[in-house]
Amino acid sequence: MAANVIAKRSKLHGRGLFAARDLDAGVRLIEYKGTRYPKGELPDLGDDGVTRFLRLSDGTGIDGTGWAALANHGCEPNCELAEEEGSDPPRAYLYTLRAVKKGEELVWDYRLEVASRADAYADWTCACGARGCRGTMADPAQF
Repeated sequence: MAANVIAKRSKLHGRGLFAARDLDAGVRLIEYKGTRYPKGELPDLGDDGVTRFLRLSDGTGIDGTGWAALANHGCEPNCELAEEEGSDPPRAYLYTLRAVKKGEELVWDYRLEVASRADAYADWTCACGARGCRGTMADPAQF
């Protein structure tokens, strides 16, 4: 799996994850790994504009420290983060949504849960540069 991705400097933010070869749609790339937190607990998320915490369907979470946590946000994603059905505890993997060319940055839509619309645009601005960029990494459905 790791042979499908490489990490390098991103034009979007810090380091990013990139396709190491041409990829088809639906390819399982890499597992989202890190420190596990029980339901209701959160790591100290800080206020640095960087998020790696992933809330899972059972209410637990992962503070991402592995390679998958390097994948940046994009409003027009070429990947998605999806849970593996039937895994206990839940495990999440990055999958391609469409064909991806070698060297293309791998991005997924974070759809962050935030306290308010103001926080979404003040604290979680988006720099993806997509034509359809909504200006925030927050989930627009919550406003």
